[in-house]
Amino acid sequence: MSASLAPYLGAAAVLGAAAVTWAARLAPRTRTGAAVFTEPEAGVRYLRCDSLRCAHMTHPHHPQGDGAWVCSHCGDVKGGTL
Repeated sequence: MSASLAPYLGAAAVLGAAAVTWAARLAPRTRTGAAVFTEPEAGVRYLRCDSLRCAHMTHPHHPQGDGAWVCSHCGDVKGGTL
């Protein structure tokens, strides 16, 4: 291959990659399905769980009679009078 053809081959490769990228972006997209929304349970609060099992993520907590909240994922009690 001669050195004089290298810039032209490089330009052709760049333009080819750009054409493929734009064709993929402009292609019609089909949806696989929308996420299903579920209504949260009455009285449930989504609180940050302080246990290491839940990794400090937000999980549903159910109310207890003394004002405490129990995590539905690990059972850890949060708040209330202990």
